[in-house]
Amino acid sequence: MNRFFTVILLLLFNLVSPFFVSSQSANYEVNLTAFCSAQDDEYSSAYYRDGIVFCSNRRTDLFVTFSTPDDKELFNMFYVPTQGDSLGKTPVILSTQLMTNFNDGPACFGANDSMIIFSRNNEVSSKKRDTKDDNNKLGLFTSYLNANIWSDPEPFAHNSFDHHITMPSLSEDGSKLFFVSDMSGGLGGLDIYMCEKINNIWSTPKNLGSKINTKKNESFPFISPSGELFFSSDGHNGLGGLDIFSSKMNHGEWEEVLHINSPINSESDDFGLITDLNFEKGYFSSNRNGGDDIYDFKTLFPQFTNCDTIKENQYCFLFYDEYYTPVDTSKTYYEWGFGDGIKIKGKEAEHCYDGPGKYTVELNIIDKRTGEVFMRQTTYEFELLDFEQAYITSVDEALTQTEVIFVASETNLPSVNLEKYFWDFGDGILAEGVKQNHSYNKKGIYKVVLGVVSEKDSLGYIQKVCVEKNLDIVNNPTALMLMKSENNSKDMKNIVSADGNYIVTQQLEDLIISIPKLALLYPDSRSILKAFDLAFFESFEKEKQFIISNTLKNELNEDDLNSNPAKALALRSELSSNRKSNAKILLIEKELQALSSQFQYSIIERENQSFSKSTKPILDRLLKILLSNPMIELKIGFHVSTTSNQGLDIASKAAQKIADYLIDNGVEKFRLRTAVYEITTEIDEENKNTSKLEFIVVKE
Repeated sequence: MNRFFTVILLLLFNLVSPFFVSSQSANYEVNLTAFCSAQDDEYSSAYYRDGIVFCSNRRTDLFVTFSTPDDKELFNMFYVPTQGDSLGKTPVILSTQLMTNFNDGPACFGANDSMIIFSRNNEVSSKKRDTKDDNNKLGLFTSYLNANIWSDPEPFAHNSFDHHITMPSLSEDGSKLFFVSDMSGGLGGLDIYMCEKINNIWSTPKNLGSKINTKKNESFPFISPSGELFFSSDGHNGLGGLDIFSSKMNHGEWEEVLHINSPINSESDDFGLITDLNFEKGYFSSNRNGGDDIYDFKTLFPQFTNCDTIKENQYCFLFYDEYYTPVDTSKTYYEWGFGDGIKIKGKEAEHCYDGPGKYTVELNIIDKRTGEVFMRQTTYEFELLDFEQAYITSVDEALTQTEVIFVASETNLPSVNLEKYFWDFGDGILAEGVKQNHSYNKKGIYKVVLGVVSEKDSLGYIQKVCVEKNLDIVNNPTALMLMKSENNSKDMKNIVSADGNYIVTQQLEDLIISIPKLALLYPDSRSILKAFDLAFFESFEKEKQFIISNTLKNELNEDDLNSNPAKALALRSELSSNRKSNAKILLIEKELQALSSQFQYSIIERENQSFSKSTKPILDRLLKILLSNPMIELKIGFHVSTTSNQGLDIASKAAQKIADYLIDNGVEKFRLRTAVYEITTEIDEENKNTSKLEFIVVKE
């Protein structure tokens, strides 16, 4: 391994770290492949034609080759097919047409194995390799297979005589090419880059960034059929030397890298991993036995990373109506109906639902004398949803040497056909199944992980979902507090203390008073969603989109919603302020409605009549409302039922006269509008000249 990096004149340094500890239960089964030899090096495999292609410095008698100063053969590309369930024992040269008197490989394949992209030196015309020449950089070359003949290699568009480009990996669809380079502008040492094929041209290389690359060396990228990136690094925390890591792209960003557990990783150099679609089996390289060898692996227990924390479903709410109508409490009372058969008296009511469902909520004003609904104040429908997540049912705290019951049956993933449940208890012990019992020997806080996997879909892909929670293990019985869920309460009858005595669960329950957390629920649809943000939104992403849809986008930095909780809280506050503003406008609208109904203005019949004494206070109140609320624009509308055009004209002048009064007393002209409407419904002869005045808040 180190000899190869000497060839490209880059040094990799071992990094010993105590950060990771070997598990007591193995995630993987690892075996040395049958074709590896003790005296030669084999590394960096690539899938090809039901077998693999790899690099090796084993001697070949096809023609004269040249060796390194320490009398080692230069590297060539070899192919070994599968035989039954494993690889064969006798590799052969992949192609003499692609061989040079320099190091050849690593490689990757595309277009149904009819295309190869491989690494070699840019200049291969000389007969003998000058191992001291650092000007002959490594580059990538592409060749195509036609009738079992490989075409002349074509240089990669971004090859350079100034830096190395090597270790290619091609995405399943052939649209993305990952490789390693020491080009300028990187984060340090070797970095991993990516190009995209656009109109059959490879784009400018893009550094994968600090989530993947470090100040040290990242190498041997492999992009799996599922889109997961595997690579080696001595810059991320590992067991020592080069370790293998993985990451997935999520919303355009690489997730936090996952360190692959032992025995794949070791204190030696581990690198060049390739795997199938679901990381069930594959191959990797390691120098753990002195030289570089290729190992196969099988996944016994999947690793889970970037797991969500459990979100508790919210079923309890405080209901109240900000816009309630004042009533005569001696004759009527308020009554809430929650759509589940429960009714509670009062303007405010606390209510807990049994579970998710669709509910119709009503606030009614009830006649005390008859018990009937006098007026329906408000009604609306909503759907109460459980979070879609894997779910761990267990206590939050327990005693040492005491069995804790873990149950996954409350997992709610309706779109996933679940097949298996995996547990990592945080102390190195792994288990499989919907329900598990486990005890801890030492006190401490343990991170428990539940991972669930789906059945394979039509393309063979498996979904993985995981969730985690902290479990506090104590050795003092008086510090023990239990938080039970409905599903596991029957199983936890008794708790055993450290001295062997029994503590009855019911005695503990008597000491704990559970007060449900209440969320506010308002009777308008916009506020309903916000009030249910803890239970309605399946993820923060949904809540973010809700905030975005209700906030001016030019004032919003979407990244802040993910990285800046203060910004998110400020946006919540802004929405709350908007809701209160809307409530104020609604109260003003109700007052304007009352004023318009009180307005007695007879100039509809007598054009030149001035305002009466009874009308003047109403106009002054209207004036005060407009001056106190400069954001309000008002429409003065007359609805006239008359058989003459003269009546409509008089109504128009009357509306304008009211507007002129308001303007003369300080109301801006642009805030006022007038309108006259003819009532076309059938009316009796006696009321043919009746009219109706409305003061309406204009809403753009």
